[in-house]
Amino acid sequence: MRDVRRRAHIMAADLILLKGLYSSIDTSDEVAAEAAKMIRGGTVGTFDCYCTVCQKETSFTITPSVVQNSGGGSRIGRPQKGEPLVFAVRAVCQRDNNSYDYAFAYVDKKFTKIGQFPSMGDISFKELKDIDKGLEPLDRKELGTAIGLFSHDAASGAFVYLRRVFERMINRAHDRHIERSGAIDGFRDLYMNQRIAALKDDLPDRLVQHSAVFRVLSAGIHELTDEQCLTLFPVVKAIVFQMLEQEEHIRRKAKAEKDADEAFQILLSSDLFKKEAEEEASQSKQ
Repeated sequence: MRDVRRRAHIMAADLILLKGLYSSIDTSDEVAAEAAKMIRGGTVGTFDCYCTVCQKETSFTITPSVVQNSGGGSRIGRPQKGEPLVFAVRAVCQRDNNSYDYAFAYVDKKFTKIGQFPSMGDISFKELKDIDKGLEPLDRKELGTAIGLFSHDAASGAFVYLRRVFERMINRAHDRHIERSGAIDGFRDLYMNQRIAALKDDLPDRLVQHSAVFRVLSAGIHELTDEQCLTLFPVVKAIVFQMLEQEEHIRRKAKAEKDADEAFQILLSSDLFKKEAEEEASQSKQ
């Protein structure tokens, strides 16, 4: 029973805080039934989520809302057979009391998220701003498209844009490799895992560590259902964000080193150091 409750806690928090609109769980399953019970009773507890006010990951405590209607709000009391039980819960940020509100419908053993404020898109777009300064314009645009598709329950389409961003990270790493060591023979003919292995010194550690993300994204486009993609998207998106953050760190580090090297060469070519170099050359001839 303890394992069921632990898994139900994870499922409940996932449905509330991470899943897109119209995601659902089937309460004919024991774990899902316990998760639905936790949400309705406000016993989910505290979980971490991105706060749009704090603009960082913080703790949210989930409680039941004071408003609880049945039959889509058309009547008070128990719903008629086949009508949904509709109710709300609230997640409150423990840092500044900012709150997120969620609405659920429970009918025919399906427990479905039917509304939330702010939307998943709003939350994710705020999160995107954390890495926005260093993003390539096309990456920024397509990450926004992916987030928007996910928030409108079209996660398989969102995977297309996440994969495009992933592929561009590989291409940028190849460009860096060309500048430093020249092109890799037959690079365009290599499988993705071979490209990543060949570029491991030019890629973010997170990308090398989680190279299987490309396989997951490809499966989402060609094989998985929208429901499966909805489940996977929050995790895959978080890892891609981390890859981009590390890539930006690599870019800033390289720029800082280049700027420092150029400044040092200017310093050495200044009149002061030219004079010292001439004196050293003169002394060495004597």
